[in-house]
Amino acid sequence: MPANPAPVDLNNADDLTAEFFVRARMHALYQIMNSPVRPWPHKHLMIENVFPDDFYAELRRCMPEQGAYTPLAKTGKVAKGDYEMRAGFLLNEDHLSRVPARVARFWTGLFEEVLNAEFAEVLMGRHAADVQDRLDREGAVLTEPPRRDMILVRDGTSDGVKIHTSDPKNLLTLLFYLPEDERYVECGTTLYWPKHRDMRCWGGPHHDFEGFDPVWTMPYRPNSLFMFVKTDDSFHGVKPIQIDNLRRDLLLYYIHR
Repeated sequence: MPANPAPVDLNNADDLTAEFFVRARMHALYQIMNSPVRPWPHKHLMIENVFPDDFYAELRRCMPEQGAYTPLAKTGKVAKGDYEMRAGFLLNEDHLSRVPARVARFWTGLFEEVLNAEFAEVLMGRHAADVQDRLDREGAVLTEPPRRDMILVRDGTSDGVKIHTSDPKNLLTLLFYLPEDERYVECGTTLYWPKHRDMRCWGGPHHDFEGFDPVWTMPYRPNSLFMFVKTDDSFHGVKPIQIDNLRRDLLLYYIHR
């Protein structure tokens, strides 16, 4: 995959066909469904080459300019937390109007034709027992079919994101890493184990780093995915990063109640 794909007309989306997106969905499902679940410290997967090479090259071409983003705290997508350094791009009329036609078509196609209802259904099928176990322990019941949500997130040098287990409504959380190259491979999400080993949290609060032992940092590599089952012990965060001119691009995708 070229680090800098050749320029294309960002106002021409004619070649972003349904077949192009379906092929990406099948590739992603193959990569995810045939990857083993890592059971400790909580159930998660780390997958590389999650999309076809040409699809990822198009994704990089279609990354929105900085001015198209909104501070994450103002998007309504996050509760209180240490997100001041993050900005978000949503699939709504306001954000889509800020980018060229090809860019808007790509990201709506990614959500509606790649990470679509079938994609979510297949993942939920694989993790049905895990999700049901979580709901049973929480004393909750699904009264409606799960929903999907997606947001592009951009951040950089920061004091990090303190440790949390994901939003209480989430069932499966997927973090797609979208860098240009591997310069910042050490800047991925870190898994944590509480120093008080029996500590649990259904979500909401962000916890200080001092109360946890870092276990493993997911490599922030191009075209990779960190996915986990949201539970009361799915503790993760982002360590403080002090790197000049760092830009971290992620796609956050949730299957939630």
